[in-house]
Amino acid sequence: MRRSILPLILAFSLAFPGLASAAEAESFMKGKHGELTSLVKQNKDKKLDLLFDEVFDYGALAKASLGEEWDARNPQERAEFQGLLTTLVRSAYRRNLKKTINYEVVFKGEEPGKGGVLVRTEARSRTNTREEPVAVDYLMHQVDGKWRIVDIVTEGTSLVGNYRSQFRRVIKKHGFAELLKRMKNKAGQGAIE
Repeated sequence: MRRSILPLILAFSLAFPGLASAAEAESFMKGKHGELTSLVKQNKDKKLDLLFDEVFDYGALAKASLGEEWDARNPQERAEFQGLLTTLVRSAYRRNLKKTINYEVVFKGEEPGKGGVLVRTEARSRTNTREEPVAVDYLMHQVDGKWRIVDIVTEGTSLVGNYRSQFRRVIKKHGFAELLKRMKNKAGQGAIE
C-alpha cells in the first residue's frame, strides 16, 4: 500500500511545486526564528547580524522600498542606499525581537503571496494573556535555492510599503541626497522617521 502512495505523492509534488516550496519556506522560518531568538537572549549582536544576512534579501528589499526611484539611481547610489537600508533593517528587526522575546510565536501556515510565499505567524504575549495577538507575516522567495525574506507584514502593514512611502515623501520634497543623509543619521539609532 505504501509503495502505491509514494508515486502519487511524488507526482503531486512535481505537478504543484509551489506547495512543497511553501512548506519549505515555513520550515525555514521556524528554524531561523528559533536561532534568532536564541541569539537575542544571549545578546550576540554580531552573530545576529550574520544570521539576518542569511534571512533577508536586502537587494529585493532595497529595490522594492525605493520603487520607481530605483531605476533613476546609478550603481553607486544603489549600493549606498542598500547598505544603509541593510543597517536600518537589521537594527529595527533586532529591536523588535528584543521587544517580543516574551511572546510565543505560532506558525499558521503559508499561502501564495505577491512575488513569493507568505508565511503566516501569530505572536502571543506569555506575560499578558489579555493582550491581543499580533499577526506577523513574512513574504519570502528563493534566491539561489535559499529562502529569503522580502517583506514583513505586521497587522496588515507592510515594512516595504512603509519605507517606500517615507522614502518617496523625502525624495519628492528634498531629493535623493537628502534621503541618504537622513538614513545615515538614523542608521546609528536604527529607525527612520
